[in-house]
Amino acid sequence: MYTLIKSFDELTVNELYDILHLRNKCFILDQQIPYQDLDYYDQESDHVLLYDDSNSCLAAYARSIRPGVRFKEASIGRVCVHEDYRGLGLYDTLVQSVFSLGHKEWRAVTQQQFFEIWKRYDWIVDKEVIEDGVKSYEIIPRR
Repeated sequence: MYTLIKSFDELTVNELYDILHLRNKCFILDQQIPYQDLDYYDQESDHVLLYDDSNSCLAAYARSIRPGVRFKEASIGRVCVHEDYRGLGLYDTLVQSVFSLGHKEWRAVTQQQFFEIWKRYDWIVDKEVIEDGVKSYEIIPRR
């Protein structure tokens, strides 16, 4: 695996296509959540891409929206792992890569069913929300 971290303007057309393809596969097809993926936050984000060395497949992805864009804090979102790479610890690699960006304060929105993953990183629920028709939590790191 190799990791790329790029701003929107640094992404190649093929990398952007890989991102959109994986997000569509994970959220719209696998989870069956019809939502507006193209939300104009991508342009104000850093993108973390984990590629498989052997076949150049985008194995996992996350974005970090810069502070003051969606929330006062930096925000982690669109975290997804290709089904062929689940169970290999790539979620952990993604989160560590996002935190390496060095923002002081963070906020994320996670579906309630995935909150247990975030608890491993010592995140807590700030409030319950409905996002894209799905019961979710706004979460923050324990201070």
